[in-house]
Amino acid sequence: MHSKVSATKHDGSARRSFLVRVAAIVTGTLAGLFPVAAGLGVLTNPLRRSRPSSGDESAGTLVPICPLEAVRADGTPRPFAVTTEVADAWSHFPAQRVGVVFLNRSSKDPNSVTAFSATCPHLGCAVEYDAANSRFECPCHKSGFAKDGEKLFGPSRRGLDALKVELLDKGGTKEVLVQYERFQAGIAERKPIG
Repeated sequence: MHSKVSATKHDGSARRSFLVRVAAIVTGTLAGLFPVAAGLGVLTNPLRRSRPSSGDESAGTLVPICPLEAVRADGTPRPFAVTTEVADAWSHFPAQRVGVVFLNRSSKDPNSVTAFSATCPHLGCAVEYDAANSRFECPCHKSGFAKDGEKLFGPSRRGLDALKVELLDKGGTKEVLVQYERFQAGIAERKPIG
């Protein structure tokens, strides 16, 4: 009789030990799944973000530059910073300076604005406008460009890169928007980067 009670006690403790082990394994597995699920969420976050619906991401985006009144109507190009939001796979940075454009407003038609990238198409230096000679000049390798962006002299293989301009009426004030793009330097044709 004593051996029967001992065997039953032994079976009960073995069963409890087995159930404790199973419960520990299930609890450990569930506890381990939460960090794995959170890690997968972080890694796949860029894949779940919405993408531009245009299909052509290299086409550039319209960026507000300034009110139309800020561009003088005397025909003299002026530089303006291009500020927009920058986002990579995981980070988002609002109001970042991404470039500079020259805006020129016609004295004949005050609603006519032209825009040129301030990046030299030769090797990517920043061009400046020389008001005394009425031309753009690159200080790095001495390329020169007319007010209309055409190449005058120097090693650049093309003229300044013109950018599309739109005027948007915002509550009675006209705002200048530029389709900002960056182009490959050192080549004769205008090829967007990206």
